[in-house]
Amino acid sequence: MKFLILGSITILMFATFAIVRTSASVGSADYETVERDGDFEIRKYADIPVVSARSEGRSAFSKLFRYISGSNDRNQKIPMTSPVFSWREEGSYKMSFVLPKDVAENGAPVPSRRDVIVETIPAGKFAVTRYGGYASAKRMEEARQRLENWIAENNLDTEGTFIYAGYDGPYTPSNLRRNEVLIRLAK
Repeated sequence: MKFLILGSITILMFATFAIVRTSASVGSADYETVERDGDFEIRKYADIPVVSARSEGRSAFSKLFRYISGSNDRNQKIPMTSPVFSWREEGSYKMSFVLPKDVAENGAPVPSRRDVIVETIPAGKFAVTRYGGYASAKRMEEARQRLENWIAENNLDTEGTFIYAGYDGPYTPSNLRRNEVLIRLAK
């Protein structure tokens, strides 16, 4: 029994390490932290090349996943990166996958679907806060409210809408998950 418990603990430790390692090894949107204040940051992002889709429900993820799985003019498979950005825009739900640097630099393949587009999120400064666990509507709203209060307390001007960012795959344990809410700061 003792060996079974130790074996289970060892497997759990290796699985946790593999998940954290995989999450850390994928490409990501580049940014520089300009200011840190407790749980809040102001970040300066470079242009972020993304592939995006809109949907009335939550089908945007499936459309984007098909694109990176080869549903494009080159049948090219593209590695999954982080974060996955999502927000409400023009009455619909929009989601974007960050394109890996090499794919963006060499020209991203053209999506097979007309409702999937390759675009760039323009460079700029963003106010950001992190939250853990699974990105439930309640946690997302609480993080957005905390960020909104911090922005007001610091007399910052914003533009656009709040963006939610998820960094982890579905099998990452809740206590290891990284989520963020951000909003562009006015110039």
